[in-house]
Amino acid sequence: MAYGPWKLFRFALRVSLSAVLAWFVLALLWAFLPSPLRDHDPDNGSIYATSRLRAGKTLTRVYDSHYFRIEHNNRQGFAIDYKLDMNDLTLTIDGSDHPLPIFKQDQTVDIVTEQINATARIGDRDGANLPWFEFADAVLLYWWIQPDDLQLLVDIIWTVKGNGEDPLRRMEVQVAGHPSRRVLLTLEMQGSDTSSIVVGSPGRPYSFSPSKTYPIRVALIHVIAPTAVFVNDLLGNFVGQVIESVVTAIFVLFVIAVYVFFAVAVILSLWRCVGGPSFEVVVERTQARLDKLRENERLRGLRIEVLQERLERLCQNERFKKAVDICRNGWHPEREMARAAEVEIDVEKEASPKEGLD
Repeated sequence: MAYGPWKLFRFALRVSLSAVLAWFVLALLWAFLPSPLRDHDPDNGSIYATSRLRAGKTLTRVYDSHYFRIEHNNRQGFAIDYKLDMNDLTLTIDGSDHPLPIFKQDQTVDIVTEQINATARIGDRDGANLPWFEFADAVLLYWWIQPDDLQLLVDIIWTVKGNGEDPLRRMEVQVAGHPSRRVLLTLEMQGSDTSSIVVGSPGRPYSFSPSKTYPIRVALIHVIAPTAVFVNDLLGNFVGQVIESVVTAIFVLFVIAVYVFFAVAVILSLWRCVGGPSFEVVVERTQARLDKLRENERLRGLRIEVLQERLERLCQNERFKKAVDICRNGWHPEREMARAAEVEIDVEKEASPKEGLD
């Protein structure tokens, strides 16, 4: 079957509009997805960090650069990945040359120190991030869009406290050259009991863990960011500015639509109060207009009957009926309480034994 140029143009236009619409939907989801916290517990993130490392998973901790000064770091935050091997009892820090034992078996002194290399991902809160994003999510998402790694030196400090078979072993990770500052991560173990391993990290506002929805935002940014960059590189900055203006206009129109909705609701309520038509009359008129529109052949694709069914279900909803009744007669809770008391009295009378009539 041959297709003319007009049909091909319409098909290409539909595909393009569908792609643009899908992109905007993903962008809105990325922007307004909630960010429930993972490390919001009473011991400043220790429960989450301990459970994640002991499970063999990678722990990503994001630190505020304001509290951890590192040379050549011009970003607001940096992230370091840790992974614990429970079989070998070693801790791997991203960028290090080798895994580190969490305790020294041949340690004969109270303190042993070693300096190693580490790699941190750095980023800011601004850029494509929105103001309400969590700090850890914003820093990591910034890195996904503009990857930038920082090489730094960290000191590993092993200490042993107590004598006997079960001394308290402690491992600390901190920025090199600043022994008096806060540690980046700590591991404590009582003797050789691996079940007693407890991981600690500075609490808010010094360090953070990514939110539960951070992986979803990363997946979305892998679709949104390349498309935006490709269009910008292909068509120039002018198109990028146009798209940014369109997105801004859509958000503004959405906000205006919300305010208009509430304004119309208030106007209709005042109209009803001053003697406008009843709600039933408004519904009947709306249904009649929908019937006329449904008969129009050009508007059959709008599925007007679906709107009519939803309107009917709305009219039959009990909660909606109560709301309409309150709009008509006002809200009088004292009357409802009096009616409930009367009903209770009637029930008690019916339940009580009937006395003989004189």
